[in-house]
Amino acid sequence: MRKARVSSVLFYLFIVLALIAAAGPRWGTGFAVQEYRRGLDAVFAIDVSRSMDIRDAQTGGAHSRLERGLQIAAESAANVSGARFAAAIGRSKGFLAVPLTYDNEAVLGFLESLDVSSMTGRGTNLEALIEAAANAFQSSSPAKKVIVLISDGETLSGNLGSAIARCVRDGIIINAVITGSEEGRQIPENTNSPQAASVISKREAAVMRIAAEKTGGVFIDGSRSDAASLLSANLLSTAKTVSAAETGAETGYPQTAGSQPKERRTLFIILAIIAYGASKFVPIMPRFRIRQTFVSMLAVMLFVFSSCSESKILLIEANYLSSQGRYDEAVVPYLKALNYEDSAPYAEYGLGLTFYSLDEGKAALKRFSNSQKKLGTYSAAEHRELRFRNNYNSGIVFFEEGDFHSAADAFKNALRADPHRIEAKNNLELSLMSIVKEAAENNRTEPQQETREILFGYLRQQEQQKWKSMEWAPEENQTGPDY
Repeated sequence: MRKARVSSVLFYLFIVLALIAAAGPRWGTGFAVQEYRRGLDAVFAIDVSRSMDIRDAQTGGAHSRLERGLQIAAESAANVSGARFAAAIGRSKGFLAVPLTYDNEAVLGFLESLDVSSMTGRGTNLEALIEAAANAFQSSSPAKKVIVLISDGETLSGNLGSAIARCVRDGIIINAVITGSEEGRQIPENTNSPQAASVISKREAAVMRIAAEKTGGVFIDGSRSDAASLLSANLLSTAKTVSAAETGAETGYPQTAGSQPKERRTLFIILAIIAYGASKFVPIMPRFRIRQTFVSMLAVMLFVFSSCSESKILLIEANYLSSQGRYDEAVVPYLKALNYEDSAPYAEYGLGLTFYSLDEGKAALKRFSNSQKKLGTYSAAEHRELRFRNNYNSGIVFFEEGDFHSAADAFKNALRADPHRIEAKNNLELSLMSIVKEAAENNRTEPQQETREILFGYLRQQEQQKWKSMEWAPEENQTGPDY
């Protein structure tokens, strides 16, 4: 009977905590950092038709329409962090050149190499360009979807209205960046089409405005000196958590510049899970342990209330989302956790694992490196497990990319952090043997002999006897959390 009463009390406690979590409780204030609701996926859709080669961008007279558009795109991609970018180009047809990636450098590198000769064909088909850009988005992604259309607005074929209708249907926003001038100029000479030199090409602002207005986007005049800043601000505001309705009027909390109430929903979700688990566990427990368990339960809740900082809660939330395969959503709490000194190294590591799961090897390496740098303020004995994992996982990425030298260096650094890890030793040996094989395939005999000496020499260093007899060793105690 007592078991049933305790179980009922815990179940009612679970219901109360769940209702509180659903209400979205907030208390305390903190600095208002940039918060992302669902992330952002943005595709630069760039018109590379002949008219984009006209130098009337009105930014000093030295830039063509395309060069000015690429300038705006590159500055925006550099200023907006935490988003995935892609690039599509089009003339008579559309083509997705760079798929969605967190590696902004890949997109920036492509933009730098782009010119009007990047595609063949005649005329301008903005419908095909927008369709190619829209195909880059994943329907399963919860991120906001934005196409940044960069063009002079001239369209000679296709049905632009059809592409706009698709964007409206799929919830895709078009931000239209128009380049060129109202007066227009002659199209540069083209040996394949001599008559084009006599054609005056003007920008078509009305076309670009309609595309932006019907999809809920913005129209930006590329002739403005602050065009890149306007586009960056719009992309950030599209992804940022709004606003007065959510943080002011409806909750009743006073808002001050630079601060806002902290959301505690996740804390109550954790407590509700604990209460529900305990309600199911109590009926199968020995009688004499019920009171002890109930007291322990209350102690755990008090401990969670008093010691579970927001940074740790964010990491728990992010790790849970990542374990469920919801990688796009996991990026959001990881980015928030970067604002806390104690959790930043683990948040960087978590982002690295998330990007690796999304097949973003270069972005993952960058995050592992950032995590290692943030550990520089701690002694070598602290956070040993995280140091090991940063180097070990970097080695895995390097090896998969075929960079065996970097992989070997990473595995060596992992062993410096924890010399007892057999998996790192095995992977180091495999990396060095791959270097030997690669050298042999390239008919380089001398480097092969040198690498063999490195391989066997390293394995003998200071721990030869341990290597011969060692089984799996338990991890040593560490001062930092294990995520």
